[in-house]
Amino acid sequence: MIDFAFRYGGDEFVILLPQTSKESACGVALRLHKLIREMHWLRSEGLDVRLTTSAGVAAYPTDAKTKAELLHLADEAMYLVKNTTRDSVAVAHMGVLPLV
Repeated sequence: MIDFAFRYGGDEFVILLPQTSKESACGVALRLHKLIREMHWLRSEGLDVRLTTSAGVAAYPTDAKTKAELLHLADEAMYLVKNTTRDSVAVAHMGVLPLV
């Protein structure tokens, strides 16, 4: 099966990882968070732009039984980050993950 990434709203993105465990999805989210955080964007244009991410992870069927519930829980986890630590990853029913 193929993974999918797409824009979901103005500045929100969804990454679907079929056949990926919740634990592995957390690892993917943490790696993407670190990659984005450490990247220096637009250097070739003479700029040094740094970005941060607030990410939420939820798993089917571990956390949710429907697509709507899955998106709601991932969104809720993301907003936990935005409203507390910012620039981190949170997981449904687990909270904000420690960054390595």
